[in-house]
Amino acid sequence: MSLPEKQSPITYDNSPVNSPKEENKTLEEYQAPMLPQSKLKKVTKLEKFIFTVFIATFLCLAVATIRMTTYINREEEAISSIQAEKKQMQQDIDTLDQERNELQRTERLKKVAESAGMQMHDENIRKIK
Repeated sequence: MSLPEKQSPITYDNSPVNSPKEENKTLEEYQAPMLPQSKLKKVTKLEKFIFTVFIATFLCLAVATIRMTTYINREEEAISSIQAEKKQMQQDIDTLDQERNELQRTERLKKVAESAGMQMHDENIRKIK
């Protein structure tokens, strides 16, 4: 058996095949891309100002919201206490109206007059509203 003959390397796209020596050259020539500088170092004064205004506006709105919520809660508490007082006064008024109606009944007046020795005349009795 004979040794196979040396063949030239097969090329695709009509380009020569790189031998390991040539690849080392291309690796040495290749430079790594430059890393960009930090983006924070490139922030302009206008961007800083806009960011500061945004943060300040956000904080002001947060404080205003808290103050308004507190104010609304205080007012609701005041309204609730006034409604409770109104309800109590209405109950007192109803109780007093009931007592007045009981005291003004004709039968009661006749009974009190007879026990005092007075005579009741129906034409002299008036109801006051």
